Amino acid sequence: MGLFGGGYDKPGKGVDKNEPKKKGFFLFFDVLIHKFSKFIGANCLYSLVSILWAAILFVVGMFMLANTGIVTSLAAAMEGTGIGEADLQVILAIMFAVSVFVLWGSGPASAAYAYVNRCFTRGEPVWVASDGKDKFKENFKQGMIVVIIDLLVLVLGMNAVHFYYSLYAESGSILWMLLTYVMVLALIIYTMMHPYLYQMMVTFECKTGALYKNALIITLAKLPGNFFLLLFDAAVLFALFLFINPIAAALIIAVIGLCITRYPGEFYAARVIERSILKDMKKKQPKIEYIEEDA
Repeated sequence: MGLFGGGYDKPGKGVDKNEPKKKGFFLFFDVLIHKFSKFIGANCLYSLVSILWAAILFVVGMFMLANTGIVTSLAAAMEGTGIGEADLQVILAIMFAVSVFVLWGSGPASAAYAYVNRCFTRGEPVWVASDGKDKFKENFKQGMIVVIIDLLVLVLGMNAVHFYYSLYAESGSILWMLLTYVMVLALIIYTMMHPYLYQMMVTFECKTGALYKNALIITLAKLPGNFFLLLFDAAVLFALFLFINPIAAALIIAVIGLCITRYPGEFYAARVIERSILKDMKKKQPKIEYIEEDA
């Protein structure tokens, strides 16, 4: 089944029962190395299924950039580089679309991708194409609700940031700057929630409201780790777009870059849910005692 599937029916060397179980970074890199070819298959399939959402994000980016003075200001600062205002707008829109796709996901496709990544993390057998397809269908409705909410939050949130900052620039009032900071902070926290949204979506059966509530609680409880992962992803994306052609950077991210931008968050979220929720649920389950009847 090549990159997208099997190989599980082939006998391997097995695992030494006395070998200590890997944890933390050691487990992360062990999974990444041993499942690397399957990661490539999962990345390609995930990116292909998400093309329509990426195109929508590109259009949204173009529209939002056209209604702000960011492109004009940057074009003036970059005068002499040979990059015109129209080209710069396209470049920024590509960067915007790819960044939102990586950090926020793409609805049902992200649910399927989260499930595959969870199986990799737990060492469970999974067929990327067939199992991913099943999870895509199973979580289609809730995944679409999440992606619609994402679109609303994205448009309203970014417009609010621009609106408050414009009022601050005009009036110099600290109130508008504080509101700008509040909106930016809210968008950052919302961004960090996404790995938990999709990991919980494929792990538990819960309503969308409960999904967001629990994702917010875990995000805040694990804030340092989540913030570090967000900074890391932002640094990787910035470096790729800074030193590589934007289209080439987008292709690199779609094929291999998700291993270092998307998977760390999925890995961390899956481990947090397993340690903090699933183990606690198992402890609370009542033990059943079996009594043998006398013959």
